[in-house]
Parts: sequence; C-alpha cells; structure tokens
Amino acid sequence: MMDEKLGYIHFWLTFIGVYLVFFPMHFIGIAGFPRRYYEFSAYAAFRDEVYLNLNQFISVAAVIAFGAQLIFGFNFFYSIWRGRKAPQNPWNSNTLEWTAPLRPGHGNWPGQIPFVYRWAYDYSKPNAEKDGFTDFIPQNVPYSMTPHSNLPHENEMIALEKEEMLPYDTTLELAELAKKKEVTA
Repeated sequence: MMDEKLGYIHFWLTFIGVYLVFFPMHFIGIAGFPRRYYEFSAYAAFRDEVYLNLNQFISVAAVIAFGAQLIFGFNFFYSIWRGRKAPQNPWNSNTLEWTAPLRPGHGNWPGQIPFVYRWAYDYSKPNAEKDGFTDFIPQNVPYSMTPHSNLPHENEMIALEKEEMLPYDTTLELAELAKKKEVTA
C-alpha cells in the first residue's frame, strides 16, 4: 500500500500549488492580459512591475505543483517494491470482488463461486456488532447469519435463502421470488 503521510503531502502541495497557479490568473485576465503570449513586456500596458511579479509567482507555484507530482511518483514506485502489503479487504468494502483470494487462480475463487445475498451498499447496519461485523456486511454473508442487524424485509429473505439459492441470485431476484409466492398463496 502507498505511504499515507506522503499521500497527504502530495495532496496538499498539489491542492495549494494549483490554486496558487490559477487563482492569480483570474486577476491577470481581468486586467486584460491576452492569452498565449510568451512575452508581455512588449506591451506598455503590461510593463507594470505588479504583473511581472505575479507572472513570476505563478511560475514558482507551477513548479511547486509539479514537484508534488514527483512525490506521488516516488510514493507509487517505492510502494510497488518496498511498500507494505495490502490486506485482502483494505477498504472494508462489501462487494464480492474483495472476497477473492489475494493470489486468485482461474475463475478468481477456489471452488464454487460465492452466492450474492445482499446489495453492494450494506453499510452502517444497526446492531452489526452483535453479528460479528464492524460497519459493513459483505455480499456473500446470508441474512440468516446476521439476525440482529437485519431489517424487517431482510428477515423475510431467510426462508427464501433455504428454498432456491442459485449462484446468480441477488436481493432483487429474491424479492421478486417472494412476491410470486405471495401471489400464488
């Protein structure tokens, strides 16, 4: 993984550098500077020391913003060869691709492809801690394994999990299956 401290330094130097480049350009433009001219001192209106100093300031700010990109490049390549290894799910994401092994083989998962029981954004579930999760519940965890954090409509899905679970089933398809059962009953 990339170094977080270097990431913050890169972000703030880029953020400040870009603002220091483009914000003064607004004032130069309002003053009437033409664009794409390499030499402004040929015009009497722009020989004022203020404009020349502002152009020099913009040039220094551009060098700072470029230097920040060098920090990013160093951080990127250093992290590839010498950075710490990322865990399997470093961002605590719910989606199925984060359940694959770090070194996946053919088909990404050893054995059968995991079932998808939930939608991809099952974050901040109430009482998830009681079910052994922190802030997220992965897609491949059945509703029957999270009784404390299920919402009322999710508890209805537990019975459907046991009846017809195919590898491609999703929460939406389970809800449609529940509606069909209600209509036929």
